[in-house]
Amino acid sequence: MLQEPSPESPVPFGRYQLIRRIGAGGMGEVFLAREGGTVPRAVVVKKVLPNLVENRAFVGRFLDEAKVVVRLKHPNIARVWAMGDVEGEYYLSMEYVQGKTVSRFTKRLRDRKVEMPLGIILLLGEKVCQGLQYAHDAKDENQAPLHLVHRDLSPANVCISYKGDVKIIDFGAAQSTLKEEQTAPRVVIGNLTYMAPEQAKKQIVDGRADLYSCGVMLWELLAWHALPQKGDPIDRWRKAANPSWDAPSMFQRNVPGDVDELVLKALKKEPRERFASATEFGEALRRARMRHAPDVTERDLGELLARVFAREKQGEDEVLYEAVYGKTNVPVERREATRRVQLVPPTALAFEHTAVLAPAEILQQADELTDPGRPPPPPDEGTPTPSGDPRLTQPIDSVDGVSRTSFGVTFAKVQEPRIESLIQEIEATGDEEAASDPEANTRASMSGRRLNEVLLFGGIFVFAIALGFLGVWFALKP
Repeated sequence: MLQEPSPESPVPFGRYQLIRRIGAGGMGEVFLAREGGTVPRAVVVKKVLPNLVENRAFVGRFLDEAKVVVRLKHPNIARVWAMGDVEGEYYLSMEYVQGKTVSRFTKRLRDRKVEMPLGIILLLGEKVCQGLQYAHDAKDENQAPLHLVHRDLSPANVCISYKGDVKIIDFGAAQSTLKEEQTAPRVVIGNLTYMAPEQAKKQIVDGRADLYSCGVMLWELLAWHALPQKGDPIDRWRKAANPSWDAPSMFQRNVPGDVDELVLKALKKEPRERFASATEFGEALRRARMRHAPDVTERDLGELLARVFAREKQGEDEVLYEAVYGKTNVPVERREATRRVQLVPPTALAFEHTAVLAPAEILQQADELTDPGRPPPPPDEGTPTPSGDPRLTQPIDSVDGVSRTSFGVTFAKVQEPRIESLIQEIEATGDEEAASDPEANTRASMSGRRLNEVLLFGGIFVFAIALGFLGVWFALKP
C-alpha cells in the first residue's frame, strides 16, 4: 500500500516525486507531484486503479490515447506530458494549470454580484477557438488527419490561469469515447447543456459540434444567465436535440447586436449554417473584440481571476513553491494553514467524462452512430475487442442514467467518497464555496454550535425564571 506522501516524505514514482494526494476519481488517484530535471516543475499525476490494469481493453485504449494526446502542443490546450507505466502501474502526467475553470470563475463572480466584461468574454472565446482549430487539424505520425472532436467542451473543461492563459482541458479523449459509443448505441458522452444537436441525436459529428458547444458557453457568459445543469432527462434531451436560442441581449441589454449575431450563428441547429471552422469563428470574435474592447488582453483576464480568488491563489502559491523546491517560503505562523490548503487543479478529472443514457424516443432508427475519427483497428486474438468485453457495454444504472466514463469503462458508482467534492470543486456544481473553503466549513460549524449553545442556555434561563416565578407565587398564595 502506498504511504501517504508529503513534502517532507515524497514518494518516488518513476521520474516523479509524489508530494500530496489531491483526490480520487473513477479511474484512479490524483497526486500533486514534482518532476525533476534542470528546472523542476509541479505536475498532476493520475494513477490508474489496479483493478483497471487487469482490463486489457482499457489498457489498450489508454495506450492508444497516449499516442494522440501527448502530440497536442498548443498554448490553448492543457498539456499531457506523458502516459505510461511504472513497474506495471499505469499513469498520466499532466500540466498543473494554476487557475480555475470557467465554471468556477463565473460562479464566484455571480456570488459577488460581478459581471464578466464583454471584452474578456470575447477574448476567452477567441483563445478557445485557437485551441480547437489546432486540435481539429492534428495529424498522426503518418500525417493522416486524426479528426479529433472534443465533444465535451463546456465551462468545466476550459480553464484560465492566473497569468491569463486560456486552456482547453482534456482534448483527445474523443478517440476512446468514440469507440465506446460504437458498442453502446444509446450512450452519449458529454454535457447535455452544451451538446450540439447532432451529437445528442447520435449523428455524425465533426469540429462544428465543438463550435456549437463554444457558442453555448459564450451565450451563457454574454447573457449572464446560468443554464440549468439538472432536470428531467427526457426534457433535457429534447432541448439538446431541438434547441431554440434567444439573443443574449434579451437578457443583457448592453450586448452589441453584432455580438448577438455571431454567437447565434455558432448556435445554428444545422452544422452547415454555423461557422465553417474554429478559425473563422475565432476571427469573428477577434474583430468584435477590436471594435468593442480593443485594449483588453490576457493580463486583464488573469488579474480579474486573481482578484476574485486572492486567498486561494496565495495558499496555492505557497504549496506549489514547497512542492517544486522542496522547502517552504511561508512564515512559521502560517505553515499549518498552508498545509490545509485544498488543491483542485482543473486537470485532476481529465479523461473522465459524463456518460448519459439517451431515451430511445429521441434517437431515430436511421441515425448514424457518431464516428468522427478513424475506424477502430481490427481485433487480434490476444486483445479482447470492446464489444467482447462486458465491462465496456454494461448498461448505465446510476441515477437518471448519468454516470462517469473513462477509456470506455463506465463507473456507475464512484469508488472513493472524495471524488464528489473534487467534481464539485472542478465543475462548480452544488455548494462550491463550502466545498472549496474548509475554513468556511469550520466557521459554519462553529456558528451552528454557538447557535445551539445559545438556544440551550436560553432555554435553561427561561426555565429557571419560570421556576422562580412559580416559587414566589406559591410563597405568596394565601
